[in-house]
Amino acid sequence: MRLPIAELSTRLTKSRKVLVSLAVAVAVALVGTTVGYSAMTKTVTLSLDGKAVEVRTLGGTVEQILADEGVEVGPRDVVAPAPSSEVNDGSQISVRFARQLDITVDGEERTYWTTATDVVSALDQLGLRHENAALSVSRSATVGRDGLALELITPRTVRIKVGAQALEKHNLPVLTVGDLLTELEIELGEHDVVKPGLKQELSQGDKVVITRVKVRTEEVAGETISRDTVEQRDGSMLRGETEVVREGRDGLRDVTYRLVFHNGKLQTRRVVDTTVRREPVDKVVKVGTKEPPAPPAAPANFAGGNSVWDQLAQCESGGNWAINTGNGYYGGLQFSLSTWRAYGGPGYPHEQSRETQIAIATKLRDANGGSYGSWPSCASKLGLPR
Repeated sequence: MRLPIAELSTRLTKSRKVLVSLAVAVAVALVGTTVGYSAMTKTVTLSLDGKAVEVRTLGGTVEQILADEGVEVGPRDVVAPAPSSEVNDGSQISVRFARQLDITVDGEERTYWTTATDVVSALDQLGLRHENAALSVSRSATVGRDGLALELITPRTVRIKVGAQALEKHNLPVLTVGDLLTELEIELGEHDVVKPGLKQELSQGDKVVITRVKVRTEEVAGETISRDTVEQRDGSMLRGETEVVREGRDGLRDVTYRLVFHNGKLQTRRVVDTTVRREPVDKVVKVGTKEPPAPPAAPANFAGGNSVWDQLAQCESGGNWAINTGNGYYGGLQFSLSTWRAYGGPGYPHEQSRETQIAIATKLRDANGGSYGSWPSCASKLGLPR
């Protein structure tokens, strides 16, 4: 059914009034809500590891505000005030997150927890500052939320002797012998010896010795190879007699030596190569093995008088002019065969008469300027010139 134009116009006017009334009501409600929200929120300063931000929140406690801001805390983290504390507008909340520190001190590994954000503060907090200690990271390095592993080496007094130098004492933060050499900028040669070894851990007062070892070769041309002497026993010759069958000759060789020096002093000299230029030839000597004939029976009275020679004979052989004890000396005055024959003595001394032995002894004495030094012990006992 169609409405008249006048009636339709009246109804539209009424609808507009209703819509305006609704719009005004909604606006009033919104303003009221905004004013109410502003009245309920508060501004709080939230500090996370020292970095502060301001947040507006409806939360009434620290725990609620942290939850609203998505901040998770663990049992080792430090929250101030306590999570159950109430907050007001302008309150401050501080959270220090705990970090795991794996610290190896002088080779011993330990685990610590700290809320510090840099290494030096963490060591202070843990009582491990050690001003003179060496660290594997910078003291100003940052300790992240995921933690940090570091090595700390405390100083120790050690003694070191390098080559021929005097013993030195050092107080250094080093763990091993190798660390000590690196710290002192000591370089090792190819053959140098270090005791104890480079990987050995050092303790207070330890001693390290470095032996400087040098190795070189030495070539010697025409070095002598000494000949040997070969003795041939001969039963046809009297014992004590010898005869050269063949003269020997030294050999020659070129030789290379390996020389090892410890701290500048020769330690070993070893042949490493040799070339023989001439073989040595041994000397061959016949040596008599025949026993001399038995001496004639000694006279009843050994001594033939009381002369100086008789006194010497008494001292040397008991006055037995015919004695042969087999010791290489013969007769009353105990001549060696070589001396006897050098002064013209015939045969063996003990086979000759007292007078002949005295005659040869007189030649020997006169050749020595009147000295009885050829019989030193007995001449001394008898007070004879020597």
